Amino acid sequence: LACSHHLCAFPVNCKDLCIWNTATAQSLYLSGHHYSISALSFGSKINPLLVCSASPDLVIVWNLDECTEKVQEGFAPRGIVIGTLLRMVRHVRFSPDDQQVAVCSENQIYILSAKNESILSELDGHLAPVTAAEFCTWEKSMLVSVSEDRTFKARKVWDYSTSQLIYQSGIITAFPLLSLLIDEENKQIITGCAEGQLWIFGLISDHNYRCVVHIDLKKEQERFYNKLRKSGKEIGEGQNNSKLCDKDNTRPKGSVETSLPILLIEHCDFLVGFHKEDSIFSSLHSRYFWIGTSTGLLIINLANFELEAFLSYREYSDLSIQIARSYALTRKGVNGKVLCLITSMFEDMIAVLEVNLAALVRTQHSDFLPRGNEKRLSVIA
Repeated sequence: LACSHHLCAFPVNCKDLCIWNTATAQSLYLSGHHYSISALSFGSKINPLLVCSASPDLVIVWNLDECTEKVQEGFAPRGIVIGTLLRMVRHVRFSPDDQQVAVCSENQIYILSAKNESILSELDGHLAPVTAAEFCTWEKSMLVSVSEDRTFKARKVWDYSTSQLIYQSGIITAFPLLSLLIDEENKQIITGCAEGQLWIFGLISDHNYRCVVHIDLKKEQERFYNKLRKSGKEIGEGQNNSKLCDKDNTRPKGSVETSLPILLIEHCDFLVGFHKEDSIFSSLHSRYFWIGTSTGLLIINLANFELEAFLSYREYSDLSIQIARSYALTRKGVNGKVLCLITSMFEDMIAVLEVNLAALVRTQHSDFLPRGNEKRLSVIA
């Protein structure tokens, strides 16, 4: 899955790629893979907007402007094959200038040219499948990766032909690391594991890549529920949409799972949609990020590492997916709303959601002003 602005990318019939424009409700279908698509990513730049799709047989880069023109002219759109037979690909990511693509396949990372079929570098060293890799925007030659071997690695990749391992962590946790986000402003990485734990590490070599903070999301959820109980607030939009709450307890049944895999970490444009009279404007210097778990979305405050809001999928009767397997989320909101894609853990099913960030936070904070019947989440497909 992948999201960019008002575009969603997801597989159709396993082997084909659909680019759906949520603003116009138009779809662009791209064919070229012979096996199931396992990883997707939009490019870093808007013009031209690229998307990379990967399967065991092919890694393809598509120029969406050119593909749209081909369809309008009556021709079948074609992408550029940049890799072949790289086995099971778990993750793909463009470099900041869209010139290279990092492809995570089993225990290796391949650095491919985004313009032609060329393996520029092969990076190994992880002892289990690599689950995510990200380029540093402030240091072009640095790539950070996390793996099921429960470690992260930082490497310098000069000219994408020679590389040097500059840091390898010890084993961080007993559970596989699943997700990764690079915090450009603080020069840190945020990584999450399969058991609801988050770690933030500094990416400055002078600080020895030390752990800045460790967050237990299960404990943060319990603290959040206790705070809501004291304020008399309930998680939910109303009696019609939130029937899973006990009368004497604001915590939805089953909302804190014994296992809480962190599937996504993404920047949160938190202040979009709020008004000056909202008390959140007293915290303009705070920064936030999204956490996507198997059961819902959370917002974490980077200033105090506390939970600001929680959206549980089980509260929405019109949402057919209650346990998510994978995520994609737009970094920037449009009109105060964020686009989110989720796939089902147990069925071949994808849902497109629109999250009203301001409404979500207002319903869970007693010091925010209510604004009528705001919907926190809309299922648009």
